[in-house]
Amino acid sequence: MGEISHVEKRGKESFRLVVPLGYDAEGKRIRKTKTIKCKNKTEAQQELAKFVVEVETGKNITPSKMTFAQFVKEWKEKYAKKHLGATPMRCT
Repeated sequence: MGEISHVEKRGKESFRLVVPLGYDAEGKRIRKTKTIKCKNKTEAQQELAKFVVEVETGKNITPSKMTFAQFVKEWKEKYAKKHLGATPMRCT
């Protein structure tokens, strides 16, 4: 039976969101996690729903060491192509 997305209590007003992604070639479990601050578990569940959408649509960028050039390439692919475009020149 597969693992499902869930919320783990970490401390006072701190929760870990867990989204399973399956297994790698060696059989090791792959999961995305995010620690958040919320007042209660209900708010954490709402944040989990948002996090699941981010992960499934590829909008979640995992913090890691990368060069500026790598960052720009990833930013162009995940953001710029969808949200930015050419604007006409204005002559005044």
